[in-house]
Formats: sequence, C-alpha cells, structure tokens
Amino acid sequence: MLLLARKNLLLHKGRFALAVTGITSAVVLVLLLMSLYDGWRENMSTYLRHIQADLWVGKKGASDLFHTLSLLPTIGEEPLREIEGVGQVSAFVGRLMIATVHGQERHTFLIGVDGTGNGPVEIIAGQGTVHDGEIIIDDVFARKERLQVGETVTIAGEELRVIGIARGGNCFLYQYAFVTVAQATRLLGLDELVNYFLVQVSPGVTASEVATRIEQASDLVSAFPKEQFIANNLSLTGDNFLPILRVLEVIGVIVGTVVIGLTISALTAEQSAEYGVLKAVGAPNRMLYWTAMQQALGCGLLGWLIGVPASWGVVALAQYFVPQFPAAMSPHQAFWMLGCTIAMSLFAAIMPVRRIARIDPLLAFKS
Repeated sequence: MLLLARKNLLLHKGRFALAVTGITSAVVLVLLLMSLYDGWRENMSTYLRHIQADLWVGKKGASDLFHTLSLLPTIGEEPLREIEGVGQVSAFVGRLMIATVHGQERHTFLIGVDGTGNGPVEIIAGQGTVHDGEIIIDDVFARKERLQVGETVTIAGEELRVIGIARGGNCFLYQYAFVTVAQATRLLGLDELVNYFLVQVSPGVTASEVATRIEQASDLVSAFPKEQFIANNLSLTGDNFLPILRVLEVIGVIVGTVVIGLTISALTAEQSAEYGVLKAVGAPNRMLYWTAMQQALGCGLLGWLIGVPASWGVVALAQYFVPQFPAAMSPHQAFWMLGCTIAMSLFAAIMPVRRIARIDPLLAFKS
C-alpha cells in the first residue's frame, strides 16, 4: 500500500508539487505568526524583567508603562522607606518621546537611569555609563535609523550624543533609550515628579505582603509585584493583538487542510479503476483507506519539512529589512506545527476515504 500511495503521488508531479507548495506556504504562515507573537511577548518583557525591583509603586489607577499615566511627587520616597518590609527605593522616570534623527521624527521610550538596576539590559557597543548630554539607544533603533556611536539625536530641543548601543529594549512599535535621571526629568518636564517608585523588599518578607502594607498606608497609590506589573504591560496590548494572530493561524491551517484534501481527492478520483481492482481481488476497505491517509500524510509531512526551514529564512529576511520585527523561533513551535500538520492531513483524508468507500468493484471490469 505504501508503494501504491507513492505511485499515486508521483503520477502527476506538477499537481503534487503545487500541493506541497500550498502546504509549505500554510506552514510558513502559521510558524511566522507564532514566532511573531512569542517574539513580541519576549521583547516586551525582557527589559521589565531586567529591572531590579520586587514592586512597582504608582499612582492609583495606573497599572502599566504604555497606556496609563502615573505621576507621583518625589517627596513620597521617604514615607515609602519607612514602611515595614521595604528595603531599597529608587525612582523610575520614563515616557514615550519624539526624537529627531537625521531630520526625521521618530518615537522612542526615554528612561532616566540612576544606576540602581534600571539601565540597559546589555551594552553591545560603546559605553554603559551615561552622563548629562549623552544617550544610550537600542540596537534595533540604531539599525533602523542607521545611527552609530558618536552621532547625535535631538529630544525636546536638546542634542544628545550617542555613547552606547544596547540590546534588549525593542518593543516593536518603539525602543527604549537611556539618559541620566536629571536629564530625563528635564526633558520630560517632571519637576519634582516621578512615574513610579521601584521597591526592593527586605529579606524574610514577600512582595505581596509589602504591597498590601504600602496600599494600606496610602489610598493614592497602587503597588504591583514585578510579575503582575509585567503581565499588565503584556495583557493590555496582547488582548487586542493575540486574537488577530490566532484568526490568521486558523486560516493558515484551514488552507493547508483544503489543499491536502483537494489534492488527494483528485488523485483518488483518477485512480478509481485501480481501487476497484483492489476491491475486486479482496483488498479490505481499511487497507485502501490507509493508502489515502498515507498520501495525505506524505503531502503534509513534506510540506512541513520544507516549511520549517523556509520559515526561518522568512524571519531572517523580515528582521534584516525591518529590524524591529519581533520574531522569536523555537523548537517547540516546529514540533507543535508537526502535530498540527499530521492532524490536518488525517482530517483532509476524510474526503478521499469517503470516495473510496463508494467505489464499485465492478468498475474495474467496465473497460
């Protein structure tokens, strides 16, 4: 039966090639969407996980960096230090700003660095210690805007010299950039104000316990454990972003299933006489059904084998031409797609199996 399945597939090489091409395209589409979503989540959380803080303390009602605004007076730092369980406290100042680069306006998320663990994730070029009048930019922003160490960008009318390029600050739509806290406060217009306080708790207490004490001490603030704050930043965009990608992934799977089903069904129709002969000589239906399934699996698995490395190439090209493209490939995606390909191949075999079941053995003798 395996030989018959292979013979049927190779009988019309052009049709077989078109079918494999269609399945490969579906595999590439689904893997690309999966890598896009995983990469987006990874990039959005990399810098937030890097920050040395157990708690984020912000204004009541604010819960993330990008969609809600938190402004707190700097004098709130001292009362915060007096709360039981609070170890270290530092200020976080950051906001989305417009940077002028080579005469063009570009968005970047400007952050004030105070040397307490909220600086860049990894410096890959230049220096990591920033002073007034200097800025560290993300490597994606540098590649996108063709910036190098030593060049300048203008933010809020002030020229800043690029002294370092960092990795780990790509948020897809914009990237992080780092200046001193004093410079950030001036550029953002936050006189005697900060966006958040970063709290490290004392040994022996949990972040949730200290968060409860902070909120009980003042009705004007909210305290979020680190993982919750990261989840807040991911969910606000993910709730709108994820459904779109999932719909496109489903479309890709449906396209692959239809391509396999139509191809194997057409082959089965053309080989009806051969199947009639096999039925006439006593071949059981389950053997014929397995032949159709082998053909469907052959198309699907070959499309998967070509589609996985092809998707790697597509991602590499996308990131070359669009540096901010946040794709992240991983083995589990390929294995998940393998299971999906097997499932859609077996489902697609339903159409040819039903056709085989209706073949009359007498068909073999009509000619």
